[in-house]
Amino acid sequence: MTPDAVAGCTLLLVDDEEANLDLLEGCLRAEGFERLVRATDPRTVPALLAAHRPDLVLLDLHMPHRSGFEVLRDIRELTPPGDYLPVLVLTADVTPEAKERALSSGARDFLTKPFDVVEVGLRVRNLLETRLLYRTRDRVLSIVAHDLRNPLASIAMNAEMLRELLPPRAGAHQRAALESIERAASRMHRLVEDLLEVSRFEQGAPALRLEPVAITVVLEEAERLLRPLAAARAIELTFERVGDVGAAHADGARVVQVLSNLVGNALKFTPEGGRVSVRARTRGADVVVSVADTGPGIPPHEVPHLFQPFWQGRAGDSRGVGLGLVIARTLVHAHGGRLWLEATTPEGSEFAFTLPAA
Repeated sequence: MTPDAVAGCTLLLVDDEEANLDLLEGCLRAEGFERLVRATDPRTVPALLAAHRPDLVLLDLHMPHRSGFEVLRDIRELTPPGDYLPVLVLTADVTPEAKERALSSGARDFLTKPFDVVEVGLRVRNLLETRLLYRTRDRVLSIVAHDLRNPLASIAMNAEMLRELLPPRAGAHQRAALESIERAASRMHRLVEDLLEVSRFEQGAPALRLEPVAITVVLEEAERLLRPLAAARAIELTFERVGDVGAAHADGARVVQVLSNLVGNALKFTPEGGRVSVRARTRGADVVVSVADTGPGIPPHEVPHLFQPFWQGRAGDSRGVGLGLVIARTLVHAHGGRLWLEATTPEGSEFAFTLPAA
């Protein structure tokens, strides 16, 4: 990492003891870091994240008013999709349980007090280099995805044309080969669009056409799109409206996109013969929509990573690039709602999101 890169990084130091902050700040300034923001009250972290957009957070665990574990949750929820904000935990708690809980809650590294000055400097630099490489990767992916759109469209168009021009005597193998090319091109096109969508989100909030939208209409549109996918996997797909569900103040097309991502994930991990259920209801000033499945559930150690871009629970899974939940959450937040994991057991999982009622 170059001296200029170091000088340009902003570090947020969170510890309820001023003496600890003084020591840490002195260590970091000796390493060339100048843009340091201090906080003794963990309740101020959300505001400091918004005001200073730090590149790294150094965090104590046991503090009054709000624990470091709660601050980790705040950071995870407030970090924009497509961004990577590392957290280095510095704590006097040497128990294995504290380390495991901190790392599973989103911390990227863990050191116990009293800490070694040299080691702190090395850990900080390593995390900042990872952040820099991560953000470079996003720019490269955006460029590559944009340049892939036209070649993919050409492949799909020509495969469709060749399939239609096949003579009646053409064998089943030839037709199957062309259909396979079309399906592969279609799948690649969806992945490219996901990459470009996340890239656009990084430039600002998604544009929405907000208006009163009947939830019944949205569910019917989503059902038309998704039922063939469920049928192809022999999975029962149901849509249910509980009570009098009226309209939401929303962009109907974007809500269908959220449902497509959530139901698509549920179908992906639900075995043949299983069930995926979509349910809508009114709760106070919100419309609540949930998507439940009868899949294997989500292991506890994977839960903190669900909304991280490019993360997938199954290594080598080629069915996506780990952006579906990121896109869904971004769209829901842009509506003024929220999206969360409602429940997960070995018998299935349930996600839910809210929209403001019209």
